[in-house]
Amino acid sequence: MAPRKRPEAQKTPEVVVRPKSKRNRSPRELEPEAKKLCVKGPGSSRRFDSGCLWAGLASLRVPPLCSSIVRALHQHKLGTAAWPSLQQIGAGGSITGLKFNPLNTNQFFTSSMEGTTRLQDFKGNTLRVFASSDTCNVWFCSLDISVKSRVVVTGDNVGHVILLNMDGRELWNLRMHKKKVTHVALNPCCDWLLATASVDQTVKIWDLRQVRGKSSFLHSLPHRHPVNAAHFSPDGAQLLTTDQKSEIRVYSACQWDCPPSLIPHPHRHFQHLTPIKASWHPRYNLIVVGRYPDPNFKSCSPHELRTIDVFDGSSGKIMYQLYDPESSGIMSLNEFNPMGDTLASVMGYHILVWSPEDAGTQK
Repeated sequence: MAPRKRPEAQKTPEVVVRPKSKRNRSPRELEPEAKKLCVKGPGSSRRFDSGCLWAGLASLRVPPLCSSIVRALHQHKLGTAAWPSLQQIGAGGSITGLKFNPLNTNQFFTSSMEGTTRLQDFKGNTLRVFASSDTCNVWFCSLDISVKSRVVVTGDNVGHVILLNMDGRELWNLRMHKKKVTHVALNPCCDWLLATASVDQTVKIWDLRQVRGKSSFLHSLPHRHPVNAAHFSPDGAQLLTTDQKSEIRVYSACQWDCPPSLIPHPHRHFQHLTPIKASWHPRYNLIVVGRYPDPNFKSCSPHELRTIDVFDGSSGKIMYQLYDPESSGIMSLNEFNPMGDTLASVMGYHILVWSPEDAGTQK
């Protein structure tokens, strides 16, 4: 049965913009801005309302916003404090997954293209190697951890998924997909439930207590294109998947066999671009994802901007779009902090931090 499509939003989404001096803008930039960046809502018409996203969150009764994280980041940026520095692992050795160790915030787990999944500290010390391929042809693409069950799970580029305990002992190593495992995710509420995503165009759901072989999955969720990511929602009740073309899907964790809700969205894959992955807001049913305008996408308009799009996870309607004229690249990765009041966006070598403090001052 084909996935059910969610209706396109009838309301023009609000666009959060950091204005740029008109002297630095070309006529080509100004033309689409006049068309796209006008914010319209019921009974109102505003321009450059850079606080609308956080005003919307505030209307959902979010507790008083905290800017301490933003201030700390700003201090580091100004050089009043020094970040720990790690030795680079060199070309071709990029990190593909990172998780902080909840038991020790001075440590973190990484998977990388150098062929290891390991635990290390900010001094550059490798504390434990959980998996090593010992060959340049196999590398690790994803990882997740569970403190409650004390396990580490990692996936590689040839379809294997490895489960280990926190002491580094391998529990099993199975080829669960035909091709690269792009993402592994443990359910935050039922950490025995594992989702794996692959470029073989499937997402599979596994019960870690019953894994006996590659065919022992609970459900296989076929997609039309290779899949970049599969994220469980913070309450564990939904699964969000991002393909490599133009589909974001939301599955209900209690109804895997039912057609998923589908959000059409342009985020096509490009070889030298960090894969675009949609993610959840930590406290509300909101989805955030970077846009890569595609002229072949049905609703694409001329001079479309590379925005960060925020969707209502229930209706699939686009609620807001964030855009910084000074940083007009593709925002491949976007993550809210645990409080949900600060958003970090990754674009190539740059990271943008969107905060209510910024939203209140840049109008």
